[in-house]
Amino acid sequence: MSQRNRPLNDYDLMDCIEEGLNKFGPGITYTVMWRMVVLGDSPKEGILVNPHAFVSALQSIFGHSAKLIEMEVLNQIKARAGSEYSEMQDLAELVNILRKQNLCEPIPA
Repeated sequence: MSQRNRPLNDYDLMDCIEEGLNKFGPGITYTVMWRMVVLGDSPKEGILVNPHAFVSALQSIFGHSAKLIEMEVLNQIKARAGSEYSEMQDLAELVNILRKQNLCEPIPA
């Protein structure tokens, strides 16, 4: 199965998120994680379990500019996930769909 035909696992999703964030500077990932953990939006769950907290952290840090960052992360995920997700416009929803798909995928024998 090729990279594009298999569901994205958590590592793939985090890699896409980091790639998207890094386009805006090297410290942005740490800043967003700090905001999520220290200020309590998602102290234990993390981005993949609570993607809405990730989007909220972006909004609280960057205001209206958060949408640009969110869209870049979304585009990174869609590029790796495949064309069937090209119309998705909600980052949290896409992460939830891809994680659910990955959890429901049968384990190869």
